[in-house]
Amino acid sequence: MEFAARVRPDMRPGPVTSDFADALPDRPIAVRPPATIRPQSSVARFTVLIGLLVGALWWLGPDLVRDWQIGRDTVAARDARMGEARCLSAFGVLKTCDIPFAEGAGAGSSRVLWYFYLDTAQPGPIVLLRDGSAPEAGPEAITTNLGLDKLYHRLFTLVLIVAILLLVFVTSVRALRTGTAARRAFQYLNGRRLSPVVVALEGSFLTGLKRRRWTYLYDDDAGRPAWAFVELSNRTEPLYAAQDGKRALAVAGPGGGVPMLLDADLSALDLTAAEKDAFFDVCRSALAGRQPD
Repeated sequence: MEFAARVRPDMRPGPVTSDFADALPDRPIAVRPPATIRPQSSVARFTVLIGLLVGALWWLGPDLVRDWQIGRDTVAARDARMGEARCLSAFGVLKTCDIPFAEGAGAGSSRVLWYFYLDTAQPGPIVLLRDGSAPEAGPEAITTNLGLDKLYHRLFTLVLIVAILLLVFVTSVRALRTGTAARRAFQYLNGRRLSPVVVALEGSFLTGLKRRRWTYLYDDDAGRPAWAFVELSNRTEPLYAAQDGKRALAVAGPGGGVPMLLDADLSALDLTAAEKDAFFDVCRSALAGRQPD
């Protein structure tokens, strides 16, 4: 029984100003809190982020450090043979190059130089170079004119990648803390008298094949804006309380705290069928007379 469906099309709610205090029964209500942070998804997310960070440093870092050490004191690497170099471009600015080479007669010692950087210019002819201060060194002293010319582009790109991954990591940690705190707050609501409150929906995104995370804003106990989120099934939506879908109903306990977003089926609340019908009737009556801002 979806409240959002019951108010369509001519009774979809507008901006919330009405009081829904009488919508829920005046008794303690058992609560089955929706998920906030799933341990499996959190472990998977942090594993992927750490893997990407380590992979980026391992893939791009060593050649960057060697080219930094070599500097501009270079000579032609006449005893090295370059294989088929490949340079690809994406979005006009993202360049990736892999340059294989072998040193010495026969098979010799071989390596592949990897370059990944941001630049609008296309790579020109590529020439193998050797560290002029270490002419007898092995293949680790060999670089290219492209690598040295784009040294700062490569450094900037690596720093940007690391910064983005660290930002996502910090944001994920913050979300984990927020989700854990919200979960505890939702559990506190169990067996208490609840009151409907209105929250502002910030948006949603898929967290799995059958789950969607909804983020919403509310006023904390000090009157400051705060945010929380819950995960709902793809088959249901929040209990909308505004025609534009930007507000929804949640429930809070007698002491305030983090309100728990309601889905359109009221599946988180242990209500009888008659109590659910009474809830929807009160809400429809309150919303029917609302005028848009």
